[in-house]
Amino acid sequence: MATQIRHTLDQLLALEAIDRTGSFATAAKELHRVPSAISYAIRCLEDSFEVKLFDRSRQKAELTPAGRRILEESAHVLEAARQLENVAAQLSGGWEPELHVVIDGSLPLQPVNRALCTFAERKIPTRIRIDVEYQRGVPDRFMDDRANLMMILDFEDDSGTLEWEAMPTIVMMLVCSSSHPIKTEAAAMLDHTEIVVKDSSPRFRKRPREAFTGSKNVVYLSDFHAKRLALLAGAGFGWIPQHLIQKDLKDGKLSLIESEELHQWAYNPQLVRRKNSPLGRAGTLFRDLLLESQSE
Repeated sequence: MATQIRHTLDQLLALEAIDRTGSFATAAKELHRVPSAISYAIRCLEDSFEVKLFDRSRQKAELTPAGRRILEESAHVLEAARQLENVAAQLSGGWEPELHVVIDGSLPLQPVNRALCTFAERKIPTRIRIDVEYQRGVPDRFMDDRANLMMILDFEDDSGTLEWEAMPTIVMMLVCSSSHPIKTEAAAMLDHTEIVVKDSSPRFRKRPREAFTGSKNVVYLSDFHAKRLALLAGAGFGWIPQHLIQKDLKDGKLSLIESEELHQWAYNPQLVRRKNSPLGRAGTLFRDLLLESQSE
């Protein structure tokens, strides 16, 4: 059973003002109330809590120990109420309550993190939801959840309901640990374990998609960071974004696999939004920050 609320914000504001100013009369003036209204608010609060909040035997209004404890706890309530007022004021200024962005996990997250930092620094009230998906899981989540923005690889839309802007190209590389026994012949590569980030679409939950190279043995992992660690450990070979392994390649921990097939592949990501659902103030800012960061 929910606890009954026996106080009001007006009563707590009066309590705080009396303690800060030292008198009922000064508190009333500060709160633009008559003194009798302040006295009544405190009396009602005392009756509700069944404790005496002020020592009325003194000339200056002084809190009792119980009153001091109540005031300390009320500080949290008043701070939350003021924050609520602030959020409401900002939302009324055009900030949408929530912004939902779906991102392909192969893409660099630094631009997204910079945008999030800017939102935090500016104290923008919009709640940001970021979902990281892979392959077909990206458009599936975007469409099913009616997300606002989508960062995706090589997207095509036949419906005419979406619009998109180009983002910087990313390169996928076919690599393995520098100590892995894979030889240059493609036939030998197929005899080794291919490490694959599984498609996060629900349609592939029971039966994963086919591996990229047709290897006889495939290990499916949930994300590229886990895949990088597996590659470094020599657990197999696989495709991975260049931006995640640049230092590993430079340090000689990972090596490109030379074969008759391509050992690197370029993708042209897009930032996608709906035509019939214009971005709000927060969505527009987030989009601008992403594209600005990408152009640096």
